[in-house]
Amino acid sequence: MRRREFLRRGVQLGSSALLTAAGVSFAQQAQRKIYLGLVTYNLARNWDLETIIRRCEAHGFERVELRTTHKHGVEPSLSAEQRRRVRERFARSKVRLISLGTTCEFHSPDAKVLQKNKDTAKEFIKLAKDVGAAGIKVRPNGLPQGVPVDKTLKQIGDSLRELGEWSAAGGYNIELWLEVHGRGTSHVPYIKQIMEIANHPLVKVTWNCNRSDLINGSCRENWLLVHKWVRTLHIHDLWDESQYPWRELFSLLKETQWSGNALWERGAEAKDPDALMEKQRQAFLELLKLAL
Repeated sequence: MRRREFLRRGVQLGSSALLTAAGVSFAQQAQRKIYLGLVTYNLARNWDLETIIRRCEAHGFERVELRTTHKHGVEPSLSAEQRRRVRERFARSKVRLISLGTTCEFHSPDAKVLQKNKDTAKEFIKLAKDVGAAGIKVRPNGLPQGVPVDKTLKQIGDSLRELGEWSAAGGYNIELWLEVHGRGTSHVPYIKQIMEIANHPLVKVTWNCNRSDLINGSCRENWLLVHKWVRTLHIHDLWDESQYPWRELFSLLKETQWSGNALWERGAEAKDPDALMEKQRQAFLELLKLAL
């Protein structure tokens, strides 16, 4: 297999000396993969499902997160037959529908608002199971004024645990991926606190590559706080080191033996999305060398 194809598939082999030092077997290391994918927010917000799959296949994007409200139309309102067709369409492609990007959030002090978000999350869990996704992305979206921070964090953690237990008990086994997001709630030590409260194997983290991750320009300290829970990265333009210390992050992926999905979340549409997708893939392949 040629080197480019080898890297595109994200197979990470590393040196045997490093594996021995880290206490990781060759078999474990050989199973590590980092997949390049796409979040439909916002580059692909106006693409239908066929366009998403076609463009991802053409540019070596192997995963996709379908964000709610976008043109693809993969929403809880789909019928059983429509869900089956979505699942079968991805099964025929080279792209896996890895997650559904919801706007469900659990920080509100209003009990009715909180319950509505839990109920909506359950509907997305059912949808994810039906269409073949592994998880749903959820988020905190801020610290309500006048509410003690610890109380809000506990409420979010308790809600995530409740939903994880519901997903497991119902046989769905769909994960909830908590995005590092929101005013105040994007503070990574708070995410760590939430995850410790949730304490459920189906509750994971989406690392959002925020500027607020950085301490003196470095993401290392905060990454090490939560990396064991991180299932997915929301990456940005990887060719632009001014956005985020991409080389440091990808080096940390190697140091922490991380596997998962690196999903490109670009906040704007583009006149030539194909050229941009190719540019992103090439930048990803270069950075992936640091993570091997």
